Amino acid sequence: MALFFMAALMHIGAGDAEWAGMSVSNITPALRMEFNIPKDEQGVVVNWSEDPAYSAGVLGGDLLKAINNKKVKNISEFLKGAKAANLETGVLLDMLRNGQPLYITMENKLGINDKKALNLDAAITGTAGIPQGMTQAAFANRSPAETAEAGPAAGEAGAIMGGQNTPPLKLPSPREQGAVHKELIEGHWLGIELIPLTPELAKEYQVPAEINGLLVDEISLESAESGILAGDVVVAVNRIATPDLIAFTEATRRVKNRYKAKILVSRRGQLLEFTFSSTRTLGFSQNEAAQPITPNALSPHRIRHQPCTACHIFMATGGQLPTDAGDILPNPPPITRGAIPPHEYRGKCNTCHIILKK
Repeated sequence: MALFFMAALMHIGAGDAEWAGMSVSNITPALRMEFNIPKDEQGVVVNWSEDPAYSAGVLGGDLLKAINNKKVKNISEFLKGAKAANLETGVLLDMLRNGQPLYITMENKLGINDKKALNLDAAITGTAGIPQGMTQAAFANRSPAETAEAGPAAGEAGAIMGGQNTPPLKLPSPREQGAVHKELIEGHWLGIELIPLTPELAKEYQVPAEINGLLVDEISLESAESGILAGDVVVAVNRIATPDLIAFTEATRRVKNRYKAKILVSRRGQLLEFTFSSTRTLGFSQNEAAQPITPNALSPHRIRHQPCTACHIFMATGGQLPTDAGDILPNPPPITRGAIPPHEYRGKCNTCHIILKK
């Protein structure tokens, strides 16, 4: 459990690092200007925060100067300080916010419901100590019949932990699981759909290594009229860099009351600028995290070397429709020859339906 908890608290990325729910970067001239950091101040800039850092009062844009009175001048020193810190006994953070000094004591205040969620996640990721013969349930959008066929209810810990005598455990609510703080996987703004640029996607769409932005997955509405295409990489909105979905959201917030905005994209290594325009104010982007999953669900993707709770919340039912408007009905009903089609044209009727004579 200790190893799992550390995996949930610390993660090293390219050019930044994460610990205790905060993501930090080295100071750059652009960050120093954006957050009004004095020239003589040193530290790492907080990009964003979630629990436990968020609950302690750490905010995006803060400058972290020291951990337990040990100076933090860069990512390397941040990681050393994080490794030596003990959240169970409390960690003193020396911060700077809007030019004003600020001291924050951060502790691990995981409530019982959060600990339950972590235990459920440990079972999914196969942490040592969890019985190997546990039942594997279907993914979150299974039908009630499939759920019944799978055995014990997904929300019962007895099914997860493999013990028939274990009493049922009620799942924490989405709020208790911190649904609003989960990792973002998709953004939407004026018809454009954006996803993080992974190494695999960069290779697939031949994105140069030096390009840092968001991949355009789909376009419609105003974004389609702008000239942007699926496969482009959005690198800036009105000259504000958009390396990730959080930065993209903040960039769109700055133009939410305007009617036009410049979008800089990379297309096959060439930088191009387009204009988003609307007859109404542009508004700002809306984001999605990963869909809810059942506690002992089969993983919907390859291992990503982080706990499932970084992206997902657990729900037994109600997290996702089994069939929506974009899906073909599992059992299309028969139709009478010459009948009025029940939907828009989708090709030959007999591809899906049995055709009955009048």
